[in-house]
Amino acid sequence: MQKIKVNSNKSIHKISSGVFGLLSITFGIIGDLIAYLMYPGYDLRRKAVSSLCLGPGGLFFQTGTVVSGLFAILFLIYLLRTFNDDEINENIKKYARISAIISCVSFIILGAFCGSNPIIAYIHGINAVISWIFGLLYISLYNFIIIKSSNYSKYLGYFGFVTTFTLSLMLVFFLLHLFPFLRFLMIILPTLEWMNTFSLILWYLVVSIYVIHKRI
Repeated sequence: MQKIKVNSNKSIHKISSGVFGLLSITFGIIGDLIAYLMYPGYDLRRKAVSSLCLGPGGLFFQTGTVVSGLFAILFLIYLLRTFNDDEINENIKKYARISAIISCVSFIILGAFCGSNPIIAYIHGINAVISWIFGLLYISLYNFIIIKSSNYSKYLGYFGFVTTFTLSLMLVFFLLHLFPFLRFLMIILPTLEWMNTFSLILWYLVVSIYVIHKRI
């Protein structure tokens, strides 16, 4: 019985990270897509991603975001276990894990609290910023770990820095638009937010497929 349990744990360890990653983006895409199709006149260039929760399909957007965030936590935790402990500093892995969990939990909260009510909107906005900042941190750390790990192609880590760049760009423009004389930058934020969303989806997709294909 103990041997069966050990073998079962090994199987989960090998495939679950990639599977969880695919489940995360699947639920996120489905929720966004349904909300988008039910939102008349929605324009990706002018409306933020979170605006989807204000439309008729808002519940689908919120549910998809929450479930996506839950699977993202599992994906990122299990992904860390695929790296060789002898090659990666334990502190780096710890910081990557903590920042990933904070980012994903904030992502879940912003999905749960989304609406036109001022208090809900405030909670949503604060958690969005937290998710972005710690998202930038954990993706950068994961890319660094991937480059250092013999289990992975270095090109996968280099590719991941494209996502780091799009997230950094969005954060810079978001922070700049807070200055009164730079408020006009708000007009480009929805486009940058959608670019970052697609970039994150692509990163999760590529890493998940790589892990499953290589049986890491």
